[in-house]
Order: sequence, then structure tokens, then C-alpha cells
Amino acid sequence: MKAEINNRVRLEDIARTLKLSIATVSRAMSDSSRVKQETKNKVLAIAEEMGYRPNQIAKSLSSGKTNILGVIIPRYDEPFFIEVCRGIDYYARKHNYRILISSSRNSFNYEKENVLAFERGTVDGVAMCFTHETNSFEHVEELIDRKMPLVLFDNINHKIDGAGHVKIDDFSSAIKAVEDLIKHKNESIGYIGGTSKKSVFNKRFDGFVEAHKKHQKSFKKQHVLNCKSYHQEHEFYEVFNFLSKLREMPNAFFCSTDNYAILCIKSLTKLGYKVPKDIEVIGFGNLHYSSMFIPELTCVSQPSFKMGEKVAEMLLNKIDNGFFVSDVDQDNEVVLPTKMVYRDTTR
Repeated sequence: MKAEINNRVRLEDIARTLKLSIATVSRAMSDSSRVKQETKNKVLAIAEEMGYRPNQIAKSLSSGKTNILGVIIPRYDEPFFIEVCRGIDYYARKHNYRILISSSRNSFNYEKENVLAFERGTVDGVAMCFTHETNSFEHVEELIDRKMPLVLFDNINHKIDGAGHVKIDDFSSAIKAVEDLIKHKNESIGYIGGTSKKSVFNKRFDGFVEAHKKHQKSFKKQHVLNCKSYHQEHEFYEVFNFLSKLREMPNAFFCSTDNYAILCIKSLTKLGYKVPKDIEVIGFGNLHYSSMFIPELTCVSQPSFKMGEKVAEMLLNKIDNGFFVSDVDQDNEVVLPTKMVYRDTTR
């Protein structure tokens, strides 16, 4: 270990080799106009020959930037968040940024800890999705007060002044999906979704209710499940137990995520029902596995990867310009469009 440290090339070593000042070498490495091109070429050539690697921490202290974006998500095992992070990373990499991902594990306390860690200067901006427990916002308002660029996405239950917001219209998207099931002459439609503490699930359930009102239809409360589990290994058992105890099965189910739709189909199959012959199912997401599952899933397609790109774009605009630009309105909000994708779980 000692040999490795001693062999680490520093700016001082390059300066000594070329008989230049450390300041001149530093300026040359930074492509300063104050240094002749001939000198820059010599410095860069020797630096490469000696195997010099810049100290990122020192570089960050000198420039005031880390070129890292902090991303806080509620859980690692949710494909939706993986796709959003892929979109953020794709856009960030194109603009010479990297991302640092942290999970709040669906805990408000962990969310606050993550925000505090990023606030201490390890990142240039923060993108985050609130947990279902988040109903106090002092931690993110503190970020804004400290001039840390912030963009919120997906589960936005409260608009934050000074932050960017990227989301979809969960309410209208759910109405469209349930209307399709109603038009297929399904007399009864059930709902399977996540915790009622989460804003996006509430909006999708509200859309489920509104579609019934719009068509003067009713639904039965016993056909509605808001899962309490936050871990995938428990979610299947909750869905299966719910369906197995129903005395009267609905003709169709609208599910608030693709994952719940697939768990619904798996449970129905185990109970002897055929999808879509006996019961139709619509999911929400259109993630990569939706078309790999048999039968292939009909669902609302939300642009998860595009959401990530838009989050990164807003964040970098904020970092570079100090205000939001591009196609963002005065409220710093982008609402991305969704569409229905029809496959094999509907008739």
C-alpha cells in the first residue's frame, strides 16, 4: 500500500519534470487561455506518460462542482424506479455527469438522512421521489434555501416552491383504462393497488371511481384491495389471499401497477380462472417485463425512461442557469403523456 501511495503522480511531479510552476501546470491541465498551447501540449503529454490521474475531490473543491447528481428513490426493487434512474443516467452521461443513487427504503427518516447527506456538498443537484410516509417538507425546503437544485418526480403530493416537478396525469390515465373495461361490457370491475398512503395510487384509484361515476356504474368495496405490503415477497400472498376469499369474482381488474397486475393474473390462474377469457386485467406502467409475461399484459404505458431524462434535463438546466428553461412552464412542472397499450389480457 505504501508503494502505491509513493508512486501516485502529483501535479508537483509534472511541474518538477518540466521545470514549470505548479500553478502553470494546473492552468495547463484546465485548458486555461493564460497558458500557451505549446506548453499545454507538453504538460498533457508528460501527464499521460507518467500516468497522472486528477484528484476528483481537489478538483471539486477548486471548481465548486462535483458533476454528480444525487437520486433518492423509495425502493431499489421496483422496476419503475430502475427505468427512471436509467433515463436520468442516460441524459446525465451525455452531459458529463454521473449519478449517485440512494434508497429511502420507504422510510421518511431514511429519506431525511439521504437529503442531509447530499446537502453536505457531495452532489450538484438532487432528484427525488417522496416516500408514502412523507407529509412534512422542511428537509427539501432546506435544500432549496441552500440553493441546491431540486427536481421531484412521480409521487408528488405537495408542490414545493423553487423545485422542479415531473409527473404523469395518473387520474386521467386511470379513467381511460377503466373506461375500456366498462366498454367491454364487464358488469363488475375490481381494483388492486398499493398503499392508500401513496399519492399516485390514490389518484389512480380516484380515476377508477370517476370512470364508474361517468358511466353511471357502481363497484363493490369488497372488490377493492389497497396492499399494505412494501416487499415483493409478501405482495403475492396478500393479492392471492384477497382473491381467494372473494365470494363473487369481478369480470375484470384494474391494477395500479404492472407488478400488481401480474400478481393478480398469477393468483387468478392458481385459482382456476383464465385471463382474459374469464377475467380481463389491465396494469399500469408498461415496463419491459409486461410483454415478456404470458399472457402479455394490456396496460397504461407511462414513459418511465423519458421521465428520467426530463428529470435530468430540468436538474442540469437549474444547475447551469439558476432557473428552469426548456419546455417547462412557470410552475416548473412537466406532465408527460401516457397511452394505452393493448395486448393479451383484455378481449
